[in-house]
Amino acid sequence: EGGMMGREVLQPSSIKPQAEAAVDSSGRPQPPQELTEEQKERIVSSEDFSLFMERAARLVERALCDSSDIMFDTLGYNEDGDNLASVRVAKKIQFFDDHWSAGRIITSMDWSNNHPELLLVSHYKKPASSTDPDGVALLWDLKYKKDTPDYIFNSQSAVMSACFSDFHPSYIIGGTYSGQIALWDIRSGKHTPVQRSPLSSSAHTHPVYCVNVVGSQNAHNLLSISTDGKLCSWNIDMLSHPQDTLELQSKNTKPVAATCLSFPCNDVNKFVVGSEECVVFQGQRHGSKPGIGMHYEGHFGPLTAVSCHKAASGQVDFSHLFLSSSFDWTIKLWSLKLQTELQLTVSCSACVCEVCVCVCC
Repeated sequence: EGGMMGREVLQPSSIKPQAEAAVDSSGRPQPPQELTEEQKERIVSSEDFSLFMERAARLVERALCDSSDIMFDTLGYNEDGDNLASVRVAKKIQFFDDHWSAGRIITSMDWSNNHPELLLVSHYKKPASSTDPDGVALLWDLKYKKDTPDYIFNSQSAVMSACFSDFHPSYIIGGTYSGQIALWDIRSGKHTPVQRSPLSSSAHTHPVYCVNVVGSQNAHNLLSISTDGKLCSWNIDMLSHPQDTLELQSKNTKPVAATCLSFPCNDVNKFVVGSEECVVFQGQRHGSKPGIGMHYEGHFGPLTAVSCHKAASGQVDFSHLFLSSSFDWTIKLWSLKLQTELQLTVSCSACVCEVCVCVCC
């Protein structure tokens, strides 16, 4: 399997290579001895055997679900004779787990840059549940049309945001309702975090609505924002305390209740944040005046998402443009060079929860 960490080995480490078969006095091999019930129980209850069965079941499930559509028509017609050429967006697959998805609001989604077929979805807690953990993040594989996620990650607190790390393909990072940062490692085989930031006034004390890994392979940081008005920078391998904390304050020195974050193309210093105050803010992490600088007013509801243009080259420079979406049912286009709203506002028929600049168009 060409998965996240390469080919999976379907051999428990606890099962040692079989010794040479015993032979009788005439040199003929004797039949192998049957394991006792105690030996069977010890093998079945071992952690290595459980991991082996989980990996084997995942591979078998993928093989059973990987069926080609022999009715596919390259001319653009489905099996009912309908012409699909006029359909701009068609439903391909639905990711839903009866146990882990039902009754849980989706709080964030993220695609893996290392493995584009992988989709990470975080969920809020169920309205009424006493046994299941509050926080859930599910890892789905678009390549295989199966009804269950590849991996299930749990947290004691609801997961408000989650992302992949481009520089650590096996890491899953989440921001929780309690203000903690959680880190899961697929290699560990555990559903619970292998690292978790402590509850401390030096870090976040409100829900973390955005986590993002920025930088390069040799110099990168995990950034997180919260409605407590802080932007924290973390060493992804040590979440005991943030490396740096930036207080986000508006003109009246009021903390900015940040709900979303985005960085311009090839820039890890300047950033754009959306807030509960219906205002978009531009700021910088370093320099002579770190913190909030310009602000953009135009929305009439809390911001749900901001997205900077990621085009780095071309005849026309679009890197200064960014989009914002809000509970006011609108999407707006802004420029980092101008403090006023550009002449583009898209009105929708419902609340817009996410917006993203598509650089492939």
